[in-house]
Order: sequence, then C-alpha cells, then structure tokens
Amino acid sequence: MKKNISKPKTILLCDSPENIARVYGEGRLARLKTLADVNDKVISKSDFDHMLPLVKDSEYIFSTWGMPVLTPIQIKHMKKLKAVFFAAGSVKYFAEPFLKAGIKVVSAWSQNAVPTADFAFAQVILSCKGYFRNSRDYRESKTGVWSIVKQGIYGTKVGIIGAGQVGRRLMEMLGRHGVEICISDPFLTAKQARQLGARKTSLKQMFKECHIISNHMPDIKETKGILVKALFASMQKNATFINTGRGAQVKENDLISVLKKRKDLTALLDVTFPEPPDKSSELFSLPNVIVSPHIAGAYGKEQLQLADYVMDEFEDMLNGKPLKNEIKAAMLKNMG
Repeated sequence: MKKNISKPKTILLCDSPENIARVYGEGRLARLKTLADVNDKVISKSDFDHMLPLVKDSEYIFSTWGMPVLTPIQIKHMKKLKAVFFAAGSVKYFAEPFLKAGIKVVSAWSQNAVPTADFAFAQVILSCKGYFRNSRDYRESKTGVWSIVKQGIYGTKVGIIGAGQVGRRLMEMLGRHGVEICISDPFLTAKQARQLGARKTSLKQMFKECHIISNHMPDIKETKGILVKALFASMQKNATFINTGRGAQVKENDLISVLKKRKDLTALLDVTFPEPPDKSSELFSLPNVIVSPHIAGAYGKEQLQLADYVMDEFEDMLNGKPLKNEIKAAMLKNMG
C-alpha cells in the first residue's frame, strides 16, 4: 500500500481576484492543486484577520499583481509559512518583512522581462530603419520614396540604459543583428559590459553618440528625473528615444520642450508619469511622439507564463532542487 503523502497547505493572497483568475487561468490553478492543498478563496488584506485560522496553517502563498503589503505582526502569525511565490515582476514593495522573517520570496521577474525586452527589441529594430520618422514624413508629403533616415540596422549605435533583466535580454538579441551596443549602468564594470558584448559609457556620451536609446533603469529614488533636457537636446539628428522603463525617470516637460524644437527626433513612450498622462498633455498631440498604454510587459496570455514560471520553481522546491529566482534582501536596493 502506498503511503499517503499530504500536500502542503497553500493560500492565494491578493487584493485582486480578477488578477488571480487571469494569471492562474487556463489550467494553471488546476496544476497548482495537483501540487498543493489550495484553498479556493482569494484572500485580500481586508480578509486576513478574520481568515486567520486558515492563514495560520499555510506553508505557501501564491500571488500576482495586487499582492498586499502585510505587517510584521501579520506575518508573525504565519508560523508555518516557508515561501511566497509571486507570478509578476518586482517584489520590492512587499518583500522586505517576509525576508526579515526568514521566509523565501520567489518572483517571476525574469520571465516578466521577456515580453518587455521583445517589445523594446521590435521598436529598436524599426527605429534603426528610420521607420517612425520615415512613415511620418511619407504620410505628410505623400511623395519621396527615398527615405529621410537612411540608417539600416547593421552598425547602428544603440544605447541601453540599465543592465537589469530586460536590458541584458535586449542586448543579447541585438548582438545577433550587428548593432554596436553602448550600456550605461553604474553597477556594471567596463569588463562586465564587454562580456555582454557592449561598451560602457556615461549617459552624456550615450545621448550624444547613439542613434537609438532605450531606457531600462530600475525604478529607484536615485533614477527619478535623471533624464533631462540637456541629454535630449544633445541627441543625434533623427535619433529615437524609447522608454519601457518608468516614466518618472524622465523630466517630461524637458522632453516635450526638446521634441517641439527638434522635429527630427522621435520618442516612443510606453510609460509616462503620471500614467496615463493628463488628457491635455502635449505627449498626445506632438507628431513625433508615440504613446502606448503600458503594454510592453506581460500582456494577455503572456501572463499565464508567469504562473507557469513560479509553479516550476515551486515544484523544484518540493523536490529539493535549488530555486533559480529566489529574491535576497540585498537585491531589493537596486530592484525596480
């Protein structure tokens, strides 16, 4: 007779049942239930105290966007808790109290970086060909088959700001297309940049030298408002600025001021600050700006892959294998 092995008690903790349903949909929750004893109730922060009998016995938490910030006292009640599995990106806003209590935190941030890098890659490649500037001019003039921007992909200088998960994946993809990559990241040495197939530069150098600049800085207080008028004004003729990082890193009034004077420049902004911009913002009306509604990250069915990612980690943990994406306390400081 086979020994009956009980499954670990697990809860879904999130202030958005809709996000849980979307991210853990299409069989993902069913898969989780084969691995753990999962309560169907999605527990929110407001539910926490009156659900305490259930919460106290839980060994694992699964969540996604909408994970509440728990107090150290609430976490202390969860004496059996071993790990939190977060099927989304940054855990910075909620992870510290768990880590201080010795509870592991696992994030799908590596997987979440994939669609963002793919999105930025598509925009960089089109920018190398002058697609956005040339299409704009062609639409206005309705003539002139020969393009204004005669750049092409091979040998074009592309600047990447930030060597995190997204920046590194983007560099890897671009390296296969013969572009010259410059990287600006204060935590990266020149040797490490060379190992990634890039040349380390300052922001000032990058904005002067590169034809395309793509922002992937972490969203930390040191990076807020770091991209200013002097940098944008120094950009090469027909250059493109791409932002799939965070809007708060850009002094948007500075960017708007430069774009109004420099019709040759193009800005592709998937993020802004505030988000969305005020309805009267000139970002919506300037012809050399394309604003998209923060769609670079995991979107639609791409979000199912985030659940797959953390459940693979969970299964490895149950089988005694090392975690690949465990978040350590030291990582929070530079995490976006």
